[in-house]
Amino acid sequence: MTPGVPLLPERFIDYVFRERVRLLESMASGSVGPDLLIQFTRHTPAVITCGPAGVNGSIKGVGFVHRPEHIRSTLEVLREELERPFDPRRAISILRDVVYVEEKVDFRYLSSLELARRHTWENLRERPEATLLFFTPPETSFEVRCRVSIHESGEYWEFVNAVHDLFHRPPGGRDWSRTPAYLFEVLEIYDNSPSKMGERIYP
Repeated sequence: MTPGVPLLPERFIDYVFRERVRLLESMASGSVGPDLLIQFTRHTPAVITCGPAGVNGSIKGVGFVHRPEHIRSTLEVLREELERPFDPRRAISILRDVVYVEEKVDFRYLSSLELARRHTWENLRERPEATLLFFTPPETSFEVRCRVSIHESGEYWEFVNAVHDLFHRPPGGRDWSRTPAYLFEVLEIYDNSPSKMGERIYP
């Protein structure tokens, strides 16, 4: 963790990261249960923005980035894999064993791709602030307030695009120049579950 940066709450890291690792482990072993779609909600918060396009909410897949000292070595693995024919088992293994490694993750940030360039894109270009609202039934919810940076080149941009395409690989490839990456710098976290009613848990 970067000196001077408070540690994120364990209950949030458990929810947004460690439970996702457990899901990958279940997928790798072929033991995914009937609650797969419910568990997947950890990956798809509503991204709330406000700007020229008005108040907007958009469901987006979010992930993580690696710390600066790890990102280049991970990119080498991802580049090599994306040159090979798609194999879902191998993709899951790389996600589990290379990407979702807790010691490598920079938990100051969440990340996403802009695939549509519509309301969220218009708002964030003018006002780089967002709230990510997570909800997993029946009652787990976190509100994450963020400062947003847009990356159209560089290591973060390549990392987020590569991780996306590791498992969501369209036939014939995809034009990454059309999909900027968002980095959501975590500023505040609130526990919005019924038992906590919006309790601030970070910082």
